[in-house]
Amino acid sequence: MESRLGSLGPGRLRGGFWPKWWTVKTKMVVTASIPLLLLIPVVSVLIWSAAQSAYSKILISKVQSDMELAQQIFRQIQQERYHELQAWAESANLYNILGETKGQLPQATLNGRAKQLGLDYLRFISKDGTVVSSVDDAPKISLSPAELRDLETSTPGASVNLLDHDSLMAISPELSKRVLQPIVPTRNATPDGRTLENRAMIIQLLSPVYFNGDLLGYLDGGILLNHDLKLVDNLNDTIYPPGALLDGSVGTATLFLQDVRVATTVRANEKGRALGTRVSDVVRQRVLGRGEVWLERAYVVNNWYMAAYAPITNSTGSRIGMLYVGFLEQPYADLKTHVVVLFLFAVLLSMIVGAVMVGRLASGIFYPLRRMNHIMSRQERGDSAARVGELHREDEFAELASHFDSLLDQLEVRRTQLESLNRDLDRRVHERTEDLQQANHRLHQAIEQLLASEKLAVMGQLTAGIAHEFNNPLAVMMGHLDLLRLSLTSEEGQREVRHIDEQIQRLKNIVQKLLQFCRPDEFASYTTSIDVHDVIQDSLLFAKSDLERARAGMNFQYGATRLVQISRTELQQIMVNLLINASHAIEAFNTRHTKTLGSVWIRTRDIVLPDGEDAVCIEVENNADAIEPDQLNLIFKMFYTTKQVGKGTGLGLPVSRMLIQRFGGDLRVYSPTVPTEDGTEPRGVRFEVIIRCTARPSAEILRESGQRAQEIEKQLLEGSRSA
Repeated sequence: MESRLGSLGPGRLRGGFWPKWWTVKTKMVVTASIPLLLLIPVVSVLIWSAAQSAYSKILISKVQSDMELAQQIFRQIQQERYHELQAWAESANLYNILGETKGQLPQATLNGRAKQLGLDYLRFISKDGTVVSSVDDAPKISLSPAELRDLETSTPGASVNLLDHDSLMAISPELSKRVLQPIVPTRNATPDGRTLENRAMIIQLLSPVYFNGDLLGYLDGGILLNHDLKLVDNLNDTIYPPGALLDGSVGTATLFLQDVRVATTVRANEKGRALGTRVSDVVRQRVLGRGEVWLERAYVVNNWYMAAYAPITNSTGSRIGMLYVGFLEQPYADLKTHVVVLFLFAVLLSMIVGAVMVGRLASGIFYPLRRMNHIMSRQERGDSAARVGELHREDEFAELASHFDSLLDQLEVRRTQLESLNRDLDRRVHERTEDLQQANHRLHQAIEQLLASEKLAVMGQLTAGIAHEFNNPLAVMMGHLDLLRLSLTSEEGQREVRHIDEQIQRLKNIVQKLLQFCRPDEFASYTTSIDVHDVIQDSLLFAKSDLERARAGMNFQYGATRLVQISRTELQQIMVNLLINASHAIEAFNTRHTKTLGSVWIRTRDIVLPDGEDAVCIEVENNADAIEPDQLNLIFKMFYTTKQVGKGTGLGLPVSRMLIQRFGGDLRVYSPTVPTEDGTEPRGVRFEVIIRCTARPSAEILRESGQRAQEIEKQLLEGSRSA
C-alpha cells in the first residue's frame, strides 16, 4: 500500500502538489460565486423584459377596457336622447298640439321640450324642407334641394356630425358663437396654419312626425359637443371613480374635433383645461388617417399617459373626430421599478448566501476528490500502476475511491484484451471491406433493374385493365346510339346524336392514349387536316355552362387562314380544358370585384416556326388575376394545382401540353398580360397553343413520346414524394 501511495500521502498532498485547503476552498467559493454573479445581469435583463412586457400588457388591457366603456357610454347618451325625442314625436301630447295648431309647433313648445331633453337646439322641419319653427328665434329658412334630399334619405336616429360655421349659423347664431375656440400651438402636432376653430361637432337627433297617418315633417335636434365639459366630466367620473387608479395617477377624457380638443378634462396648467390644443401627428395619422384605435403610451399636452384614442365617425362613415381616455403613467412606472429593484436585491442576497454555503459544504469533500484527480492525471501520463489507496475514513467518498481503484484494475485487463482484439479486427475489416464494395455495386444494379421491371409491369396491368373496362361499355353505347340514330328523324335530334357520337369517339381515343402511354411503339396518333375555328366553336359548346356561370364576356379575333394536321378530339380536349380554367379564374375574380367583370379573348393567327415550318397560334386570354411568378414554372408539373380540394387534380395543363407536343407543337403561358391605367398591379393570363400545319414524322413522334413518358414517370415519382 505504501508503494502505491508513494509521495501521495496526506501531508505531501496538502502541502506539496496541491494548494492549501483554505486556498482551494477560497477558489471553489469564488468559482461558484462567479456564475452566480454573472447570472445577476442576465436575470436582471430577463426580469426587466418580462416585467416590461407584463406591465405594458396590463396597462394596455386596462386602457382598452376604459375605452370600450367610454364608447358604450357615448353611444348610450346618443340613444337615450334619441329615444326621448322619438317618444315625444310619437306621443299623444304632440298629436294634440298639432291638431290644435293645424300642423304647427309653437316656439314655446319647442323651447320647453329642448330644455327638458337637454338639447342645444330643436327645430321642426316640414316635409317640403321649410323650417317651420325653432328654439331661440333661429332664422326661418328653407332647406336647399340637396339638404332636403339628405333629410329624406337619412335614417331616423342619433349620429355624430360635423357642421361648418355657415351651417351652424343657419341653425342657431348663438351656437355659432359658442363654438369659437382659439387653436393653441402644440408640440409634435401636424403643421396647420389655422388659429381658430369655428366648426361644430354635434350629436344630431332626427325623428319623423306623423299626423293622421301622413308624414308631416321632422324633428331635428342636436347636442353641441364643443365645450361640453359636463359630458367629459361625467365620462371621466364614470370610468375613473375614486380608488380605480393608483395614488398619484389621474384619469382623463377628451372629445376631439378632428385633432383639436374641444371638450377635455386634461389640464394645461393649474388654472385651466387644455382646450384648443391638438393631438400629436403620429396619433392623428393612425386614428384619423387609418381609422385604427391607439392603445399605448402617449405624450398628452405636458406628461406621459397610458392612452386610448378611437375615431368618431359621422352618419356616412367619415372620421370627423376622436374619443380619448387615459391615465397618468408615472405612478405605475414607479411601482414597477420598485418591485423589480426589490426582486433583484432578493436574488442577489440569495446568491451570496448560496455561495457561502457552497464553500462550507465543499471543504469536507475536497480532499478525496483532489486525490482521485491526481491519480487520473498520472494515468493520463501513462502510469497505469497508480492507485488512490486507503483514505482512512468511512464514508461514501472512501467507497468511491475503493471502487475507483477496482475500476482501474479492470481497465488494465480490458486494455490488454482490446489491443489484441483491435489488431485482429483491423485485419478482418480490411478483408471484408473489399468484399462489401463489390457486393454493394452488384446490389445497386439489381435494385435498379428490379424497380424498372416492376414499374413497367404495374403500368401495363393498370392500362390494360382500364382499356378493357372502358371498351365494353363504349361498345354497348355505340350499338344503342346506332339504334337511336335510326329512330330519330328531326335534324336537331340527329345533330345531338352526332355530338354524343363525337364524345364516345373521344372516350375511345382516351383509351387508345392510355394504351399508347404504356406501349408508345405500337400506336401512332391519327391526324387530319382541320380548321381550328370549327374546333373552337365545338369546344365553346362544352364550356358554355361554366363560362355563363362565371359571367365571362367573350371576344373573338379570328385571323388564321391555314389548316393544321392534328387529332381533332385531342385539340378539342385542350381547348375545353383552357376555357374551363379561364372560367374558374374569372368566377373567382368577379366574386371579389363587382364593378369590373372578367372577359375571355380567343384569337387565332398564322405564324412561322423557327425551323421554317408553317403553323397556327391559338391564344386564350383572360383578364382575371395574374399567376404569381414562382407558380409559372409549376403549373405544367403533374399534380400541381392551386384550386380547392375537389375542383382540380393538377393534370389538365400537363396532359394538354403533352398532347400538343406529340404533334410537334407547344403550349405556352404568359402572365400578367393586361396593363392597368389606375396604378394597380397588372393582371391577366394568356395561353398560346402552337399547332403545326404539317404533322411531324411518325418515328419522330414515337421517339419523343417515349421520352415524354419517362418525364411523366419522373414527375409522378416527384409528386408522390412531395405528397
